[in-house]
Amino acid sequence: MVMLNKTCLMTAIIAVSLGAGGFNAAKGKTQHIKLVNTGNIGSASEKYSRMIARHLYRFIPGKPKITVQSIVGAGGIKATNFAYNAMPRNGLNILVPPDTLVLSQALWPKAVKYNPGDFLWIGSVSAANRVFALRADTKFKTAKDIRGQRLAIGYTNRGSMSYIIPKLMRDIVKTDIRLVAEFKTARKTISEMEKNSHVGAAFDWLTWNTIVPHWFKKTGKFAIPLVQVGYNRDPLLKKLPMLHEITHKQDHTLVKLVSTPGAIGYSLLLPPRSPKGALKVLRSAFGKMVKDKQFIGDIRKQRLRLLPSSGIQVQKIVTDAVKTISTGNKARLRSIIFAK
Repeated sequence: MVMLNKTCLMTAIIAVSLGAGGFNAAKGKTQHIKLVNTGNIGSASEKYSRMIARHLYRFIPGKPKITVQSIVGAGGIKATNFAYNAMPRNGLNILVPPDTLVLSQALWPKAVKYNPGDFLWIGSVSAANRVFALRADTKFKTAKDIRGQRLAIGYTNRGSMSYIIPKLMRDIVKTDIRLVAEFKTARKTISEMEKNSHVGAAFDWLTWNTIVPHWFKKTGKFAIPLVQVGYNRDPLLKKLPMLHEITHKQDHTLVKLVSTPGAIGYSLLLPPRSPKGALKVLRSAFGKMVKDKQFIGDIRKQRLRLLPSSGIQVQKIVTDAVKTISTGNKARLRSIIFAK
């Protein structure tokens, strides 16, 4: 990234604040945008980040180059802490956050050094509802069928949604879920499920359909989705119930908190107190990008999904979640997730 001197940087910030070509070259120097990603190489997050870098610049005044940098560690908490406390607030530094950043604040308050409600959200390329699915040979057809049943469920790591969702369901759906075998990847978890080392798992619908799309076809079904976790129904799963629909009202606040990753999905944000003009420019560019034929074609080519939400929509979901989740509910969630 080309470093700007203080005078040049102030010129850029003023221009951005006015919303008039703020991302154009300032005093003859090309401005770059840095896009920080929290996913490992080959992950959906990393793929979306590079795709966004290839297209978003076309809709920003001055067409600045966008470079992608990865900061991995602690389930994305490391990068999110950096974005909140140290990332330059000049409108030229963007984070693709982990979708669990709101949930992480509730579960690991000592590790989290940020307030999710303070970030400035540009938009989400795709929602990412998690889907809890079981092998078809278990004979369970609905989430209600598993109440009181013992199930061996696979997961990737203890900070992942593949671990958190089954632990929550064990408590509020009242089923005897036993989490087994911490596998390194979703692909390995699903592969071992096929070998019957466990009977189910919870991953986002993109993951299921990328790795084993044939499992869910009408003929020769190998697995059955039982419930989805998110704010809105996935358009490909219109008949699949949401978790809050099969749980008691007293548990809805917890379900809402655990559903935030589905709504956040693959998002873009600016650090707190970034210029409002920059946010306006980037939200406008994002809105144009997700409707662009080239971008949509690239999404399809990469076998990814496009279920966009505006920055205003994501901002409201995050702000509401932060405000409505009480200290008591956070403590209860921790007791459920960290229970043996």
